[in-house]
Amino acid sequence: MDHLHDIIPELSAEEKQVLATIRNVEGSAYRKEGTTMLLKADGSSVGMLSSGCLEGDLQCRIEDVHAKGPQAVSYDMRGYRELSWGEGTGCNGVIEVLLEPVTKALATSMRRMHAAVNQGKMVLRWTAAAGGGWFVCGEEPDEQAKKLAAQAAGMKRGSGRSSISDGQGEKIYVQTIRPKPRLFIFGSGPDARPLVQMAMRCGYEVTVLDWRPAYLDAVKNEVPEARQIPGFPDEWWRSTAFRNGDMAVVMTHHFERDREALVHLLQEPMAYIGVLGSKTRTKRLLQTEVLPEIITTPIGLSIGAEGPEEIAVSVVGQLIALQNSATANEVMA
Repeated sequence: MDHLHDIIPELSAEEKQVLATIRNVEGSAYRKEGTTMLLKADGSSVGMLSSGCLEGDLQCRIEDVHAKGPQAVSYDMRGYRELSWGEGTGCNGVIEVLLEPVTKALATSMRRMHAAVNQGKMVLRWTAAAGGGWFVCGEEPDEQAKKLAAQAAGMKRGSGRSSISDGQGEKIYVQTIRPKPRLFIFGSGPDARPLVQMAMRCGYEVTVLDWRPAYLDAVKNEVPEARQIPGFPDEWWRSTAFRNGDMAVVMTHHFERDREALVHLLQEPMAYIGVLGSKTRTKRLLQTEVLPEIITTPIGLSIGAEGPEEIAVSVVGQLIALQNSATANEVMA
């Protein structure tokens, strides 16, 4: 997943920083259009655009970008000649990167945009030679935004369609920014903790729900960034507002608690409900012979996983596959 959610809190006009975004890819590449990286003058960075092929050169451009303003740089990774960008990479593609100096105005705008995204809204950010901006999908935009929204409607995540024309030949780059995917894990036993860790490292916003203080304390010690909701099911629902696209894994290992969680989740707008265990057990939980389509059980990709760590890999892999195969909603009604 993209690192934009990690990048925006780091933006600062007090030091020389550059926002680097892949805006076009021809052929194959390590990352695709829309991937963003923050470069800092002290040599540190947040995110990555390649497996290390481009970052060194991009770092050397910070001073020039701050002196001359935004610029686009193209890297041809198709060659195998000595000193070519493609040497030893095997990427076999051409990558165009947009470099923007982080100014006070850009940092402020990006933070406002991030606040909208954190409220569960999808945003389109656009940049062109004359400037740029962003707007919330579904809200009333200005005339420029209306035109972009109409042209960009129906774009798919990772489709490669990232630039459009303004009708006069100028290319306008459009970046779709979606809310951080949210995963709710019911149960915080020893087998749940590797899943919490893996999901958070892959960019999910994770909430853990459990009635057992000792288990929640163990999660807090291992993954303090994960949100926790203690108490019993009635308290879980009072403290949780689900939204379209949320995902959940039920794995308390307690039959009645699993049943209560599952019955409630089936009334919410979930994109994925995974239940640890066999289909037979899940049918018993719901007292039915035919499970709803939204339920996945057993959970995870079929990779022969054994043990908590391997199961965590298979489950997060399944979540990522589900997200990447989904078509984005239209950006405007």
